[in-house]
Amino acid sequence: MLQELYISNFVLIDKVTITLCERLNVFSGATGVGKSMIIGALNFIIGGRATADLVRSGKEEATVIGKFSITDGSLLMQIKKISDNNTIEEELLLQRSIDTNGRSRCRLNDFPITVSMLKEIGEILINIHGQHEHETLLHGINQLYILDDFGGISPLREQFADIYQQFTEKTILRDTLKSNQLERGQKRDLYAFQIDEIDKAQLKASEAEELEKEKTLLSNAEKIYSTISSCYSQLYESSDAILERLKSVRRELQSIAKLDDTLQKIFDDSTQSAYLMEDMAFSLGKYRDGFNYDPQRLEIIEERLNTIRKLSSKYGSTIKEILSYRDEASEKLKLLSEEGAVAGNLDEEIHKLTNDLKQKGGELTRKRLSTAEQLTPLINKELHDLGIPHGRFSVQLTSSFLHNHNDPQVSDAKRHGFDQVDFLISPNPGEDLKPLKKIASGGEISRVMLALKHQLAKADKTPVLVFDEIDANIGGRMGEVIGEKLSSIARSHQVICITHLPQIASYADEQWKVHKVVKNGKTYLTIENLSGKSRLEEIAEMIRGSEKTDITRKQAQEMLRDAKRKVKN
Repeated sequence: MLQELYISNFVLIDKVTITLCERLNVFSGATGVGKSMIIGALNFIIGGRATADLVRSGKEEATVIGKFSITDGSLLMQIKKISDNNTIEEELLLQRSIDTNGRSRCRLNDFPITVSMLKEIGEILINIHGQHEHETLLHGINQLYILDDFGGISPLREQFADIYQQFTEKTILRDTLKSNQLERGQKRDLYAFQIDEIDKAQLKASEAEELEKEKTLLSNAEKIYSTISSCYSQLYESSDAILERLKSVRRELQSIAKLDDTLQKIFDDSTQSAYLMEDMAFSLGKYRDGFNYDPQRLEIIEERLNTIRKLSSKYGSTIKEILSYRDEASEKLKLLSEEGAVAGNLDEEIHKLTNDLKQKGGELTRKRLSTAEQLTPLINKELHDLGIPHGRFSVQLTSSFLHNHNDPQVSDAKRHGFDQVDFLISPNPGEDLKPLKKIASGGEISRVMLALKHQLAKADKTPVLVFDEIDANIGGRMGEVIGEKLSSIARSHQVICITHLPQIASYADEQWKVHKVVKNGKTYLTIENLSGKSRLEEIAEMIRGSEKTDITRKQAQEMLRDAKRKVKN
């Protein structure tokens, strides 16, 4: 249950702490006074949409804290799993703040959590029934969901939805693969040709650079040979060879070297120069003798470079890029081959999923039919209690299973199964049952919704049920019946209710009055816990308005006494 609700700087609320009882809690107050802010705070604390305008004017941050007591072990385990926190005990603190920049912070027992976690936890703890919710009852899909909730079929529907999702995705993938079969074959042939063309070239990483160097050398062969020969001749072979003249120079230097240290150094340097010149002459002679110019080799190199240039124009500017393209083409070819195999495997998977859909779909249909039989008499009794004594309610289930002898077309399936649901009603004697959306008035829709809520609440594991102006479109005469039913729900759930009807408020185990006050030019929302005389005055005011009389006070006293007597019984 929600033990305590702390609200700070939230819209018009400055600071307030509300201590709730474990049964029926009612908030009353004049129309437009701001009772919906209580619902807003509850919605905020369970992960509802939040914007910066929730922060009270002039304040930096709005905060709501909910203190819960969780006695259901299975709910506690779910919360631990969602929050990934095993330290959580029975007492739970949910806190959420939002600042003027719209930044929201959420905490669970002082541990930070995400808004999505908060929302998941909130859905486990609190179920809010809005004042406009009855409008959703007119949509067939919502009627189907209500039927599933009552019969506890929702988990089975989710299983079906998972299978349907897989079936849809795999069918789309298979159809895409098959429709692209020709294109896939063309790509496969292209990649195979490209790989073969590159492989035949037997490229080496640095080959192009080496070939270009060799080509340059061979293109200048005659010049190289003649230059080397000339240099060698001048150094060694000619009649006035440089080496011979250098020997003559050295002999003359040697004759005077010992006369002066500088001259000795010059002679020593000449000796070193002579050795270098001899080495150079030897290297030039060796290079000349080994130099082999082959015109055919130049043609071979040019042909090889042309092959590389051709591949470069298609697959990359360098050999490295060409080889990288080859690897990518090989990977794509592999994937294309695998896609062909995948398409075949998908047929098998889709066949299995088709059978699974039919099996789960059939189970859904059977359980919905059974649930409809259980729900119909219960709602008829509720309608009688709610002032439609001759009303008849029925659930019409249309299913392709029933039309196709338990062998429906999978194309008839939707995420929720093979079934369509319509709630039928005949509010008056002698009238045929017709879809609720076609003949029901606003009041009748509200009563059907209340009847459904009363029955659904019995199976609802959510500990806190919130009803926001459940009395919308319903007059005072039905208020007492609604109050009695809310009190009945409160025997198994904590109920929080917003109402403007005194008949409902009289059934409250705890009642609060919401009203606005203006101080120093600022508007504040105050929430006052009522008991004894203050509660009697509020009930009387709800009956007559601000012009209370002893008669209205007596009526209020009788309402409270009658409600107390009926609750005890």
